[in-house]
Amino acid sequence: MSQLMQEQYSIADIRILNELGFSVTVANTFGAIPMNCDIYFSWWASGSFMPLIKAIMCRRPIIVIGGGNESQMYKDSISGEPVGYLGMNFYKKIATRLTLRYSDQIAVVSPYMKRDVRSLSGVDPIVIPNCVDTDLFSPGPGKQHYVTTIFRLDKDVVRLKRGENFIRAAKLVLREFPSQKFLMIGHKGSAYQGLVELANGLGMAEDIEFPGSIPNLEVRDWLRDSKVYVQISDTETFGVSVAEAMATGVPVVVSKCGALPDLVKQGGIFVDHNAPQSVAEGICRVLRLDREGITAVGATARAHIVENYRYEHRKVAIHAVIQHLISRKARGR
Repeated sequence: MSQLMQEQYSIADIRILNELGFSVTVANTFGAIPMNCDIYFSWWASGSFMPLIKAIMCRRPIIVIGGGNESQMYKDSISGEPVGYLGMNFYKKIATRLTLRYSDQIAVVSPYMKRDVRSLSGVDPIVIPNCVDTDLFSPGPGKQHYVTTIFRLDKDVVRLKRGENFIRAAKLVLREFPSQKFLMIGHKGSAYQGLVELANGLGMAEDIEFPGSIPNLEVRDWLRDSKVYVQISDTETFGVSVAEAMATGVPVVVSKCGALPDLVKQGGIFVDHNAPQSVAEGICRVLRLDREGITAVGATARAHIVENYRYEHRKVAIHAVIQHLISRKARGR
């Protein structure tokens, strides 16, 4: 439950459901899931089997958001290691496939996800992209001081997000911009000490900060203090932090992987995430701009997010799906 209440995407959906007039109970165990809800709404296919069972028992509809790698057949682009669905044990794979097959509605958060979900389930999912509160995440006063990235500093996440390559790229950036500061925001998990040791070994102890977890409401302020936002993931099913940075008017440097090209389009710089030199050059392209140039790039990025990924867009789409399912249930179908 704690993770649901810490992630911007699930926080947004809980807010949407409340605004649509539902009384929302957040549960992460079978016993805590109430009986006879009007509708069940669950995040992540791999964890939605128990909510599906409860919905079937109560003869109520369930919407499952396939929002993560658990419904993607993904292998690491360098090591070939199976990750996401392919890295699950047999029982989790079965639960995921049954959930995707028998839920009343599967919604994925990007067009990129559709192919694998369709392959796993035989069902054609709908796409309801994640969203950004563009009133909250907006340009404002800030120092434009940091080159920033955000993710949990756990080993599996750091490997996926290419955290070590970010640090190695930062070292290369310092050759041209020796006073530049870097920021890695995220829970100090199992990879934290190794990242600190890498930075120290490269002589960057004073150049990179690790503030740890920050409250969701403070993310915008850190972004406003950033010149560049970097996300060089080996795959992404959406990229909420990227979208938030763009909405805040921060130029983004991203990999060409997963859903990122469709999310960012012309609003950012694409790099080879497996090559620190390429990442460094992408960052330097932004840093070479003056303040007006950075503002202009950020304005283009923000306009793209406002047009396509506003909170209101997701709210309308979720409302339409709920109305359809409730109406279908009332007709006995």
